[in-house]
Amino acid sequence: MERYVLDAQKEEIEEAFGVGSRSEVIFEPNYNVIPGSVMPVILIKDGQRYIDTLEWGYREKLTDEAREELTVEEIKGSQEWAGKLKTQTCIIPASGFYKWKETVEDPLPFYLRVISEDVTGFAGLCSTFEDKNGRTVETFAILTMPANALVEPLDDRMPVILKRDQYEAWLGGNGKSLVDRGINADDLLPHMTVFRVPELVNDPSNNSKELIQPIPKLRNYDGADEDN
Repeated sequence: MERYVLDAQKEEIEEAFGVGSRSEVIFEPNYNVIPGSVMPVILIKDGQRYIDTLEWGYREKLTDEAREELTVEEIKGSQEWAGKLKTQTCIIPASGFYKWKETVEDPLPFYLRVISEDVTGFAGLCSTFEDKNGRTVETFAILTMPANALVEPLDDRMPVILKRDQYEAWLGGNGKSLVDRGINADDLLPHMTVFRVPELVNDPSNNSKELIQPIPKLRNYDGADEDN
């Protein structure tokens, strides 16, 4: 995962994930979320869901290298991760994500999203550690899986996008069961779309709704008409 987007109203996010917050700032749109960004994340404590802001880049201690993603393959069947799938799961609200098509000249950016939802939830894992000043730092990583047929021409990985009826299991200590059973990326195919977007997104400092506007193109990345 390189970048994602969160563009949804406060009320939409609260309704989708069954949380509430008096803060308005944490719900501000971000059209170019990059690693290191502090973003809203859904967590659970004592059986109650809540929303907080965490830093994108999983670390368990200060000296660890930050990881933007963890793979289903590395945590499936792992005793080390089994406990964390009970106590360290989280859900990352997102409207969509970017992938790039490599070309002879410059990489071309594409935006992918679930068209049936204004906001979806990426499966994630979180961790807390103290920095050298004793400050608590809370971080998260997005869980990824092999790409489905829509994403695969651009990249062989995609985020694990949870269905709403999987939120309770993922946050409630049953994440291991979901991972062990396998999450089928192809289930999302009828509900996803992809289109090319302006190369403005290539610059991490750009952050506006223009970044997710489709741009005219006769044929898309895999040679099919853009509307197909």
